[in-house]
Amino acid sequence: MNSLSVPPRCHQLRRINALAASLTLAIALPFTSAFAAEGGVRPGATASSEFVPLFNRRDLTGWRVSESAVMPKQPPAAWKIENGVIIGLGDGNAMLASQWDYGDFELEFDWMAENDGYDADLFIHGDRLVRFDPIRLTKTLVGGPQETDRGEGDYNAGARGMIGGGGNARKPVPELQKPAGEWNTWRIVVSGSRYSLTCNGKEAWTCTDHIPRRGYIGFRVYRGPFHLRNIRLSETGFSSLMNMAEWEVYPGFGGKGPLEQHWTTEGRLWTFKGPGPSIVTKRKNFASYHLRVEFLFADPDPKDINSGIYLRGVHPWQADIWEHKWGSGLWGLNHAYVPAKKNLQDLGKVVRPEVRMDNPQGHWNYLEVRVENNIVTTWLNGRIAVDHYPVQQADPKFPNTGGIGLQAHWPWKEVRFHNLRIKELK
Repeated sequence: MNSLSVPPRCHQLRRINALAASLTLAIALPFTSAFAAEGGVRPGATASSEFVPLFNRRDLTGWRVSESAVMPKQPPAAWKIENGVIIGLGDGNAMLASQWDYGDFELEFDWMAENDGYDADLFIHGDRLVRFDPIRLTKTLVGGPQETDRGEGDYNAGARGMIGGGGNARKPVPELQKPAGEWNTWRIVVSGSRYSLTCNGKEAWTCTDHIPRRGYIGFRVYRGPFHLRNIRLSETGFSSLMNMAEWEVYPGFGGKGPLEQHWTTEGRLWTFKGPGPSIVTKRKNFASYHLRVEFLFADPDPKDINSGIYLRGVHPWQADIWEHKWGSGLWGLNHAYVPAKKNLQDLGKVVRPEVRMDNPQGHWNYLEVRVENNIVTTWLNGRIAVDHYPVQQADPKFPNTGGIGLQAHWPWKEVRFHNLRIKELK
């Protein structure tokens, strides 16, 4: 099972276990420069528990609708933005979902219903279609029929009629919510088989028999208007790499000129525009790790834009970022491009995804890299790009440890990177 494979979901929803066991999750999350000033570390928290906004207060960048890969230029009529607030007007088929999936995390957000007739759901480990693991945000159905109140089948059975409830070991907590027209603050903490809900500073419940897995954050509104703001999340175990003081010029490849002239920083948003140098972390002992980053080809003419992430600080092996007919993937030792395979006869050649997986121009791409025991797997925009490639067998010189690098490459066009973070594996 790869690192994003999903065990059977929602053990409390017995009728869908067989279906859920077959689901495999993917990744994604875009951002704009509106995220330059964002997040922060809570008092007493470590660098690995930074909260990052999932909403930029301007638009739905960073979200998608149901199974879509990217948010359309014109969002569905069921969702709108006003004064830095997401408003769900009510269309149960237009479900808002995060671009990244998550394992263990802390999620905080504020919500408000305009009237007592609201009906909505929060999903904490939804699949790509934004199903499973709902927590109810519905007042008028408290104590109501649990099997038939929406007439949509039974995948949500057991979760109906409960504000803050749903499923085994979870209970409705309407008494902890504020009246319609007032803001509520919720906090959900997921850690392995344990997860909990806190409402307006008071503990609602803790579930201890959750099946550990990965999934998407999602919201669904049946009856609104339903308001959301200050949506923020901390990925457990990840640490930000976006402190330019901890990087230096990479001497082996790239253009010339001072780092500061060609790499500009705005919080977790970095922009490269060359000709300028590649850069690498000053720390050189990363071994096995799980890395995530968002990237955008920002130049108006994206043709031939070329960049990448050096694995263990080595230029010949990188998670490639390339506006090319082959798209982004894993670059190897020469230019004999072949489909990504694990067959030994393909070792020593460049590997790439079997099909192009980059999002359309103007949209962010979401790249995930796992390096473990010299085996590399990459995911791009929700799909596996290169699966368990034995890099050190292909190149015995591939080091056991090294830095993380960002490549500068001709034709020196603008590339943006956001929220580069790493989780080291034991």
